[in-house]
Amino acid sequence: MADGPPGAPTLIAIMDALGLAPHELQTFDPAYSRFDAQRPLLVLDEQFVAARPLLGDRYPARAPARAVVRGAVRDGVAVADLPEDADAWLLPALPPEQDSRALAGLRGVMERLYAPDGCPWDREQTHESLRRYFLDEAYELVDAIDHGDVRGLEEEIGDVLAHLFMQTALAQLAGTFTVEDVVAHASAKFVRRHPHVFGDEAAGSQEALLDRWEQIKAAERAQRGEAAGAEAPEGALDSVPAAAPALQRASALIGRALRAGVTPDRAPRRARSLSRWWMRCRRSRTRLRSGRSCGASSVLRARRTSTPRRGCARRAPASSRRLRRWSARRVPAGTDRPRSAQTPCRRHGRR
Repeated sequence: MADGPPGAPTLIAIMDALGLAPHELQTFDPAYSRFDAQRPLLVLDEQFVAARPLLGDRYPARAPARAVVRGAVRDGVAVADLPEDADAWLLPALPPEQDSRALAGLRGVMERLYAPDGCPWDREQTHESLRRYFLDEAYELVDAIDHGDVRGLEEEIGDVLAHLFMQTALAQLAGTFTVEDVVAHASAKFVRRHPHVFGDEAAGSQEALLDRWEQIKAAERAQRGEAAGAEAPEGALDSVPAAAPALQRASALIGRALRAGVTPDRAPRRARSLSRWWMRCRRSRTRLRSGRSCGASSVLRARRTSTPRRGCARRAPASSRRLRRWSARRVPAGTDRPRSAQTPCRRHGRR
């Protein structure tokens, strides 16, 4: 305010009038509107026009603020009624539950639930007990996408975000990691995997981008293995989530196996019969459907990377059911079905 009109108070005078210490000062910057509403915010008169609509979005209209008018402080002024003839406005620090348009607000709400005086139900939860609720929210989000429900998508993304903050709140209480650790890990990963955006590499074709992505992931797996002191490096199939639905996991295993050059002729001896099944599926010319239908074949191959046998048994019936449904659509009623549609059912003891 030193360059303001004659008689206008200086910034130091405004801070003194409001009782603000230098370390408490957060001033509104029109060029950077991502201010922290959970800290006091000082808005100088030159910024009133740019600030008012943003303040209306972030603060309750009747929240009490302070205004400096001709050197005098007015307390208890509603945010919606802040005077234009003031020298400065001071917006209060919002509690997390009122800072509803910021991720910091949602984080604060979730952490409050897990505080000693928070919600008794939430305080009893663990990472494991929240698992099924998180899956429910994730499926509801996918359902909103499938139905083109934009409003539903907005709501379900919020529910998923809330669950992520629940998980980090539990981790913070246990002292294992923080939200900042999670954000740092994710940011570094996506910067590292996009050298054509954040580095000097050329983007090239879509195929080249995917190849480069896989190369970077392979290097990351090798680095993780070295850091953990593993005797053998982590394989591409090891990172396929074991908790994924059976058909989805089988499809992912097949895709990664094919990208890694695993073909039926390179399968282990115990998978030879299922390798022939895979070949019949691929000859159907419906690569996506046949690939998913032959999940058992790829899962047996994945045993080379220590996929549990129990998982193979769980996935085989699902893949054979899908193959039967696909065959029923492909082959008219009253005709002989190909043995590829019958063999998996007999092999796995399914009727």
